[in-house]
Amino acid sequence: MSANDTKATSVRSGSKPAPAPKLPDVGDPSGVLSVMEEARLDALRDYWILDTAIEPMFDDLTRLAAQIADTPIAHLAFLDHHRQWNKSRVGWDIGQIPLHESFATHALIRSEMVVIPDLRGNEKFAANPYVAGAPNLRFYAGVPLVADSGHVIGALCVLDEKVRAFSEQQIAGLRILARQAMALMGQRRDILVLTGEVTIRSDAEERANRQARRDVLTGLPNRTLFAERVEDALQRARDIRAKSGDKAHGGVAMLFVDLDRFKRINDTLGHAAGDVMLREVAARFTGALRPEDMLARIGGDEFTVLLPDLPTANYAAIVSQMLQRTLVRPISIQNQEFTVGASIGIAVSPRDGDDAATLLKHADIAMYQAKAKGGYQSYDPQMNADSYQRLIEESELRRAIERDELSLHYQPLIEMRTGRVVAVEALCRWRHPERGPVPPAHFIQVAEQADLIVELGEWVLRRACMDAAAWRKDGHTDLRVSVNISARHIVHGTVLSTVNDLLAEFDLPGDVFDIEITETALCTTGDTTPQTLQGLRSLGVRLSVDDFGTGYSSLAYLRRFPVDILKIDRAFIAGLDKNTPDEALVRASIEMAHALDLLVVAEGVETGAQRDCLRALGCDIAQGFLFSRPVSPEILKPLIAGGGMRTAMLLTSGAARGDVARLNQARSPAKRK
Repeated sequence: MSANDTKATSVRSGSKPAPAPKLPDVGDPSGVLSVMEEARLDALRDYWILDTAIEPMFDDLTRLAAQIADTPIAHLAFLDHHRQWNKSRVGWDIGQIPLHESFATHALIRSEMVVIPDLRGNEKFAANPYVAGAPNLRFYAGVPLVADSGHVIGALCVLDEKVRAFSEQQIAGLRILARQAMALMGQRRDILVLTGEVTIRSDAEERANRQARRDVLTGLPNRTLFAERVEDALQRARDIRAKSGDKAHGGVAMLFVDLDRFKRINDTLGHAAGDVMLREVAARFTGALRPEDMLARIGGDEFTVLLPDLPTANYAAIVSQMLQRTLVRPISIQNQEFTVGASIGIAVSPRDGDDAATLLKHADIAMYQAKAKGGYQSYDPQMNADSYQRLIEESELRRAIERDELSLHYQPLIEMRTGRVVAVEALCRWRHPERGPVPPAHFIQVAEQADLIVELGEWVLRRACMDAAAWRKDGHTDLRVSVNISARHIVHGTVLSTVNDLLAEFDLPGDVFDIEITETALCTTGDTTPQTLQGLRSLGVRLSVDDFGTGYSSLAYLRRFPVDILKIDRAFIAGLDKNTPDEALVRASIEMAHALDLLVVAEGVETGAQRDCLRALGCDIAQGFLFSRPVSPEILKPLIAGGGMRTAMLLTSGAARGDVARLNQARSPAKRK
């Protein structure tokens, strides 16, 4: 009979009933609200009833329910995503309770009237705080409130503090009142529409709205829906503080969670494996939260958590620890087990902000403090402006690396004898979406200080391999790519395996790469550096000493390390056409390099006079604005088309002094021991 009554309500409204979705159980590890649950919540929102003021017609109906049931307590309850909110109530002072404490959810799950004569004697309800403690409820009956769409959006509930029976007449009376309540709800909504206070959206608009508010991969709320729920929670908190007069009440916390080591797994195993891991992390996180909390995925491997109605001052820290513990157990992907960690930033309202945007920004900053210090960190409002700005820059650079928002430009290296492009130097560029181009010197310094330089170096190597593979496919098999590597990347110990893996992944020979490291950095790396560099050389990779002449005065490192190329710093090249002692220094550097069977590259060549002087001194290769600025791969393509670029300046500069025939011979790393 209860099912027929539910159908009768739907037929009366002219809609076919939809099956009511089951809410996630408190301990359910999947815990992710389904698309159908979001549809149910949309049906509830269509009535514009949540958080509205007292209305006598609903209070009258609730009082009548209590009289028919002969109970001291009755309420008209609506089930939001994390709470039961009571539109009207008799004998019950609480306006809302967490969803996991609600009796009305059982009417939602079963889509029919629920009568529990003895709550304490029922194992599902005995532990409920309103049964085990004050007001020591013993009896409950609830009739579903069914929307026009067929979704159950709440229940008309009656409760008593004593065990009791419920007659058929009382059951019938409550069902009639539940239908009357929905009729009043529909009339109320129609009046709001007619008066222009609200508008009704079409089914297609509703579907589009739901899709726009959910993360497709995990089913979690996305950034848009999360921000809405945060603002709702903050407003409720403001109301609580206003009524109580206690500024400590109504605390709301936001957690910003960034997964550690996820990018390496995603890059190694592919995006499909990464998706499996993200779904598993979402499920584990959800299982660690209260029903009234909200977990969202806002992009990549970033999650946010809303903690409304904080029960204790340290609750956000406790939840952070719980989330991190969920990741201790390995995640199985493709018959392998992997572990990820989580860096978590905490921001608490009203202390750290009282709007969603501010809380998100401060939680984000705290998360990057956690990245540096480990574990979780609370936002510190005492941060000075410089530290604050640096954390913002670190955060933005990390995201730019992870989201592939950087780019590579290439500057051609010109063989002096022929004018041919024999190599290109990969130079990283970052165009910030708001600030525009960021100077490389600045963001590289940020990367060094934020311990991002290895990630940045690996990103550059991967992108350079992608471009080199494309050029080889177009027939440019002799074009080498020169990539700068930091000393920290060398010391980190992964550069050899990274290069080896990338060469295999993109089917490239080792001699496609020249690795550049500065003179100073080369001399300040660890004891394992010679083995690392020799390992690179065994792959066919050449080692180039960048900024030669600006670092250590001792040249002993030229014997210690397997160096192939010296790059003379631009500071010496700039004085070649200005009658300075730089010409003698450049001449000595070139002669010494040739005596050691090393190639010489001159950086920063900007004038024809500098070029001519270098050719006369026997310099092998030059690069600089005279030939080309760093350009995108698209612009570079025609420069290397046809086997090389011959410039009019090179062709008309006259014969170079000295014997340069030896430059035709390829310098293989195998020539030197």
